[in-house]
Amino acid sequence: MLMIDALVAHSDDACTCTKTFRQGDPLVEDGRVSPLAVLELFAQTAAAHFGYAGLVHGGAMSSGALLGTRRIDVSVDALRVGETITIVATRVMAIPPMAQFECVATIDGRAIASGSINVAMGGPPRAQDAQ
Repeated sequence: MLMIDALVAHSDDACTCTKTFRQGDPLVEDGRVSPLAVLELFAQTAAAHFGYAGLVHGGAMSSGALLGTRRIDVSVDALRVGETITIVATRVMAIPPMAQFECVATIDGRAIASGSINVAMGGPPRAQDAQ
């Protein structure tokens, strides 16, 4: 499920995306979303980084996976419908196909969540590649 609304900035090591939850979105209940949804926003922002970098350099899109996190700090009890969340994912380490990103989510310039995620890019090996 695509959650991010827009990729608004990209560099060699970072990507910035935005998300505004709206009434009727799958995770919205009573105008609120669990703040743990930021973990998926972090992962999708990291994926947008790899996808856009691939597009710019003439490569193809590839699948990826969130491997995990050691730490996510959240300072709000809920995300609310109508608030625009800005997510910045900065790559701090890469050993292809894996990478680690430090991420921060803000609302109106105020940090609401931060953490480190580990991701892997690329799907499972294809049978024709094994021959």
